[in-house]
Parts: sequence; structure tokens; C-alpha cells
Amino acid sequence: MDQKIDLIKAITPLYNSYKQNKGKIKGRDALLIMWDIGDLLKTYIEDNKIAPHNLFRQIYGKSEGKKDVEQKSYITREFQGRCFRIRNIFTTKEEIDKKLHNLLDFTTFREAMPFFDNPIYELNQDEFEKLLRLLNSKNKSSEIVANLDLWKKSINNISNSRTQKLNELVAEKEVFIAFYNLVYRSLKLSSYDESLTAIGIRDTEYLNLLSKNISALAQEGILNFEMNEPNTNIAVTDTFISMLIKLLSKKDEKERRRFRRLVSPERTIRLSEMIYSLTTEKQFLKRKVSI
Repeated sequence: MDQKIDLIKAITPLYNSYKQNKGKIKGRDALLIMWDIGDLLKTYIEDNKIAPHNLFRQIYGKSEGKKDVEQKSYITREFQGRCFRIRNIFTTKEEIDKKLHNLLDFTTFREAMPFFDNPIYELNQDEFEKLLRLLNSKNKSSEIVANLDLWKKSINNISNSRTQKLNELVAEKEVFIAFYNLVYRSLKLSSYDESLTAIGIRDTEYLNLLSKNISALAQEGILNFEMNEPNTNIAVTDTFISMLIKLLSKKDEKERRRFRRLVSPERTIRLSEMIYSLTTEKQFLKRKVSI
């Protein structure tokens, strides 16, 4: 049996429990259910070395907002991504119990997530303890969210003074846009063979690897894989892959964070998905239906 079908079967009861009780259970309990789902996703991703966003798309099946695409479940990519993110934030469920034992509304945690995993909003120990007290308080959810919004805005005002650093990556942004447009146009060509020729890569295993590594650029902490630079004779493709390898090889995460401020993770994920749709003719034809 398809492993993904087994995965969907394992996730579905947890997902149904979450959806049916979302308005009744405490935020802490909702968080624990989502952690369990995230743990199933994380285990599958690591065991099968698949890019997270490729897996999320395959589990949902249908492209949100698109017609004529087979839907495999009602577990949306956004929900899966949030569960996976929660699992990456908390190593164990005990950590949730310890830090958020009195979380009343999941919405407040959702709004606070950047403080847990976004380096821009990193807090010192005293500030983090203050955050936990706020999330565990009996204040109205709207009041907590309002406080969180003010806090995030105050940090953003400070970080904006560093925006000049983004100018150093303008060239990389232009390289990304050029390759994105090339791939998008290639998917509109009449045949699978023409599309592969247009981007200059015919090795489908290499395309699969490229898709995973592009996905890794969208979010820190995602596995990326060693990849050779091709000689495709398509300058746009060669320049993009060289840039991707360079960004992923840096041990310091600062440059990748800056890149994500210039090119949104959502756009990067879309590029990863477009490349994945070129890994087989079947995927290519499915993608053509949704374009």
C-alpha cells in the first residue's frame, strides 16, 4: 500500500478531532493534537527525504482554488505546514505542557509563532518569559493578540534600520525572478519534451533534487541535499542553480533570511512545485490543467 495513503489514514482521525472540537478545547490541547500531526509529517519527511511542501501538496492532492485536480484529502497544505512548524518548534509534547500549560486559545499562539521560530523576532530570556506569561494569562484573546501585534511592530521598527543589507541581494532576487519566469513559461509549452528542453535539464532525478533544494530555501531548518552545478547551456538556469548552491552552502543563516525578505517563501515554494511538476510527464500534464 502507498505509504502516503497510510500517512493520510494516520493523520485523518487527529485532524477530524481537531476540526470537530476546535471551538471547545483549550488552545494547549489543540496545540498537542497539531504536534502529533506534525510529528507524523516530520517522520515521513525525514524517512523518505521528501521536500515538506511537496509532501503537503501530495497529501491534499487538489490545488487550492483549482479545478479538475484530484483531491486526496481535506487536510490543506496550510494546516499541514502549521503542524510541521509546531513540531519543529517543540521537540517534545512535554515542552508544550511546560511552557503553555494554560494556553486558552490557539489563536493567540498562532499570532505569537514568530517569537518562537523567526530570528527577526528573537527574544532574550526575560522577554521570552514575559511572552509565556502573556500566553498563559486569563486575558481575553483579543487583548493578547493586540499586545502581540504591538510587540511585533516595535521589533519591526528596530529591524527596519537594517534594510540596507537587503540591497546586497538584489542581484540574487533578479536571478530568481528570471528563472521563475523561464520555468513558468516552459510549463505552458505544448509538450513535456519541449518544457525540459526550455529549461535545459532532462535528468528527472536532478529535477527532483532541485525541487527539494528550492523548497529548503523557503524555510530554515529544512534538509537540503548536495547538488552539482549543471552545464545546461541555458544561462538563466545555470546562474540560478549556482546561486541556489551558494545560498544553501552558507553556514551563517543571515543571508538566507535576507533573501526571504526579498523573495517571499510562498513564491519560492511555488517555484519548487513547478520544478517538481517537471519530474514526470504525468505531473507535467496535471500541472498544465491547473495553469
